[in-house]
Amino acid sequence: MKARIWLTGFEPFGEHSDNPSKTLVERILDTTQIHHPLEMPPYGLESESIELTYSGQILTVDEAGSRASTEHLSNVDAIIHVGLNEKAEKIRFEMCAINTLNFRIADNSGRQIPDGFVDESGLALLHTTAHRPSIVHAFSENDAVEISEDCGRFICNETYYRTLNSIEKTGVQSKGRALPAIFVHIPPFEFISEDDQLEILCELSSRIVQKPIVQVVGGVLINSDHQILACQRATNQVMAGYWEFPGGKVDGGETQLEALKRELDEELGLNIENGTLIDTIEHDYGTMIVRIAFFACPLMGQRLTPTVHDECRWVTASEANLLNWLPADIGFVERLVTDGFETL
Repeated sequence: MKARIWLTGFEPFGEHSDNPSKTLVERILDTTQIHHPLEMPPYGLESESIELTYSGQILTVDEAGSRASTEHLSNVDAIIHVGLNEKAEKIRFEMCAINTLNFRIADNSGRQIPDGFVDESGLALLHTTAHRPSIVHAFSENDAVEISEDCGRFICNETYYRTLNSIEKTGVQSKGRALPAIFVHIPPFEFISEDDQLEILCELSSRIVQKPIVQVVGGVLINSDHQILACQRATNQVMAGYWEFPGGKVDGGETQLEALKRELDEELGLNIENGTLIDTIEHDYGTMIVRIAFFACPLMGQRLTPTVHDECRWVTASEANLLNWLPADIGFVERLVTDGFETL
């Protein structure tokens, strides 16, 4: 797999004679490198070997620098801004940018704004366009990294906001999703070495350009009347109201069947001994790819105790066709209906 990263750092500012973000970014700017990220269940990878080409620039610490990257949103697969947080002791992955400017010092062009907006017509807050859950999960055990919701109110935040705002307004995409962009605040090298910071930056780069693949299991439960169980997602869930098969993500260290047994116990109070793999399908939701393994599970005599769905309903083939299934399930349900439930 090949991908292109637009990578930026900043020139020195204020009382700093150098800027670690400039030092770090310049080490890999205009290079092509091979990275080998590891899968971190429940999130898989499109590729475990990725060739990344890093282009970009060192930004001026002023309004011109904050706008520079908006001209480079096309022909790249992700954007990573790197800036110094002189008070930090860990690397901070910034999850949002705020439409507020409040400079405690003047920028390098002498501009000092005590209270203002980045864009007066823009939204108050914009979130990273990277897939947050998989990024957070991948670095959850790394003591050198922390997740931050506050990018400050200086040029770092201004740059991040302008980039996210441009992505929002232009609709620029990469691989059918909003162009992934994230800001990384780094500490001085005295807290985390330059080499260690570079390794984390490259690891992030290799993940941000990929769509995470979520490993999921679904149980096709069949009763003695050859009906299957359809479950309606609750109002407090993502994609509420859609119908689905019971099941869920495969956690790290679990087999598919172990995950299915756990999920059916948690969602329906069922204790199944085994299941037969029917099919494995993939569906691209844009921000992520879901890979679902469907297992046939004959159900004899057990009573359902639903805990997470708004409704669970036994349906015939004709009735199943009338339900509003999750997009990932539609093709699979159509095949089941065509083949007939009695064959399961």
